[in-house]
Amino acid sequence: MKENILRVLLVEDDIPLNTTITNFLNSLDYKVVSIFDGNTAIDNIDNTDFNLYIIDINIPNINGLDIVKYIRQKDINSPIIIITASLELENFKIAFENGCSEYIKKPFYLEELEIRINNLLESKENIITISDKIMYDMEYEELQVDNKTVPLRKKERKLLTILLKNLNHTVQTDIINSYVWENEIRENYPLRQLVNELRKKLDLTKNYIISDIGTGYRFET
Repeated sequence: MKENILRVLLVEDDIPLNTTITNFLNSLDYKVVSIFDGNTAIDNIDNTDFNLYIIDINIPNINGLDIVKYIRQKDINSPIIIITASLELENFKIAFENGCSEYIKKPFYLEELEIRINNLLESKENIITISDKIMYDMEYEELQVDNKTVPLRKKERKLLTILLKNLNHTVQTDIINSYVWENEIRENYPLRQLVNELRKKLDLTKNYIISDIGTGYRFET
């Protein structure tokens, strides 16, 4: 029995498969919310905090790739597993660009799903070591430089968190904006300015935050 019950959102329009996965996860002591279409999925994402998402791509109303992107605007930490019968390269690329953590092709063994879930949940690290003198606590959003805590404003913490969760991968500008500003008006405080201010607090001798012109930013080590 798990010490903490983990909440899973399952979005799969194939009713027999949805039922099979739900029953299996319930047997592992997960609390599963089973959804069959995109609109209902969005409603649940807005109103409930989940620890894990399992999303099919081809579902009614809103496709799974758009749902992944929507999740990442609200929840940058929880793993997202895409399950699909398709292995089209473009879908594969979009899924990971939007924030997918794992990709499983149908049909699959339930034990394979369990292994992938366990690997994702166990690999979540709280402390990110950026260099021998810079560390970031993902859980408490606390930056330490030379063993001293560096004060960060809320938007700086959110920016650093989303970049480190996608370490060495470019995060699209619109995803950063949605996550950091949370739909606030931001005309007087551009992303570029926020990035520059965060760079100064990390290390003046090295640029960790790289601009991918026309696409977004990545934190590179």
